[in-house]
Amino acid sequence: MAKKQTMIERTLLAMAVGESLAYLPSSKQEILVHQPDNFTDPLKWGANTSMSLATVSSLSRGYQFNDVMLRLQNWYKRRQYAPAQTIQSIDDVIQSSMLRFSKNRDLLASGGVDEASNSDSVLARMIPVALYLHHRFGSAFINDERAMLLLHRVAGLTHNHEGALVSVGMLSLIISQILDGKNLFDSVENGLAFGFEYYSRHQVFAGELKDFDAMNLPDFSNSSAADFKLDGQASNTLEAVVWSLLNSENYQDALNKALMHGHANTMIPTLAGTLAGIYYKEDEQLNIISQQLVSRKLIISISHLANRLGRFN
Repeated sequence: MAKKQTMIERTLLAMAVGESLAYLPSSKQEILVHQPDNFTDPLKWGANTSMSLATVSSLSRGYQFNDVMLRLQNWYKRRQYAPAQTIQSIDDVIQSSMLRFSKNRDLLASGGVDEASNSDSVLARMIPVALYLHHRFGSAFINDERAMLLLHRVAGLTHNHEGALVSVGMLSLIISQILDGKNLFDSVENGLAFGFEYYSRHQVFAGELKDFDAMNLPDFSNSSAADFKLDGQASNTLEAVVWSLLNSENYQDALNKALMHGHANTMIPTLAGTLAGIYYKEDEQLNIISQQLVSRKLIISISHLANRLGRFN
């Protein structure tokens, strides 16, 4: 019998599969989602998984703000956590933050604050941070300012726009509810409720909450996939990801729903695939599909380190 996967291992594998799915041509995507037993191509993951591996490697040893950035720098400059065959497509927001830090060495000024920095490219690498916070502080981490400062600071290394930070917070709170064993609808409802309560008390963030109103409506899951505005803004992408999960019945169905937002979109399959892997934790399809991942051993080795040091499980 195969050894049961820990949550951090499953999370990283699910992210790598979701990101790999996003990079496949549409014909291959259809085979992977609907006929996984017939899919034999290598799955090539990318920069979101690499940044998450760097983040997990750092947090496995305990939170050190400077170390998180140094490991991201090692990814950006030296291709650590980015083995051959992976697809390292780096967007302008992340590239600019890496260059700013290289020039100024200021952790609090590396992340972008302009509108372009209200971008969905922050979301994937923050999912392991949500797992770390849930393990360290419990599902009530939103009530601990140390936890929220950690969350916002790690996100702010690349994206320091208030909207991006609120999106990270909402995503993390939803994940925390899932980890507590809530069903998807309750996880979304509770996570958003906690997020609205917290961010409404902080004037610097309160103005961003209007972007989450639609997701907070009781009939949100009945929206059509065509209703979503997919412009790369963090909150808009989060809407599409949450919709994909709420309308899914299993892991593969969540991947299929993610593709309904367009076969060329890379972030939605990455994020929806990761959350589906976390929620549908007994679904064996992820383990089967993940055998096709390039450099799977690197993901497993970093997961095993995290497990051994006990920061995530």
